[in-house]
Amino acid sequence: MTKRQFLVLAIGIFAVSWAGPLIRLADEASFLFVAAARLALASPVMLLLALYRRNQRTIVIPSRQTLLMILSGVALAAHFGFWVASISHTSIMASVALVAMSPLFAALGEWIFLSYRPSKAVFIGILISAVGAAGLAWSDFGAGAIYGDLLAIVGAILASVYLLLGRYTRQRIDLTAYGAIVYAVGASVLAVVLLIVGVNWTNYLLETYVFILFLALIPQLIGHNAINYSLGYAPAAVVALAILGEPVGSALIAALLFEEIPSVIEACFGCVILLGVGIGVRGAEITKS
Repeated sequence: MTKRQFLVLAIGIFAVSWAGPLIRLADEASFLFVAAARLALASPVMLLLALYRRNQRTIVIPSRQTLLMILSGVALAAHFGFWVASISHTSIMASVALVAMSPLFAALGEWIFLSYRPSKAVFIGILISAVGAAGLAWSDFGAGAIYGDLLAIVGAILASVYLLLGRYTRQRIDLTAYGAIVYAVGASVLAVVLLIVGVNWTNYLLETYVFILFLALIPQLIGHNAINYSLGYAPAAVVALAILGEPVGSALIAALLFEEIPSVIEACFGCVILLGVGIGVRGAEITKS
């Protein structure tokens, strides 16, 4: 992995680490509205970037890739729906840690559907990080938060589907076009759900809308675009493994904003996660894009 590739991925992980805390700050609003609004705000920006890129060069999107991007948008919408809901029923650290276990599902899916067999280093890194993530979430299983933890696990499975589709598509499609279509589809799916369920869109405090705006700017536009960029040269399992650094970042931010101070045991599990990420990313086979 080149220094530039590593830096982009690191910036992406830092940016998505703000998602959990910002969602907690905006918890006055419905979790479905928060998930839909972050994508609805991000998709026009990506569309403008895609149109600008189209003026610079021709962007061709085959029909098969369009279908896969639509499916990716649906998976992203479902992932956000389950994950954002989980934050209201469990701690930020447990929610993020469980969702970040997606490398296990991504590695399996990539092996089955994309014929990519993770290297020994990636496999070891995934196992080590999974142990750390499971340890971070374990304290909540006996604290009446099982429902929230299960929602987060479903979110992890959907996140792996999103990453797998992104890995296959991003090798063939420009980043801005990919982001514009996927985010727009995700926002549309969640908007339909909002209408069906009858969730309130208005009458929230001004600060709630500000937090949602930051959610669209930092975790979505900066974080997810950096991750999607990384999917153009790195296997989905490796990118998902790097995302395991998110619960550590979220825990540090939550400690500063909400005084959710990690215990010594939680800090130790956080170090285990970072160890696994370091081993896996360092030993990954990276392709050029």
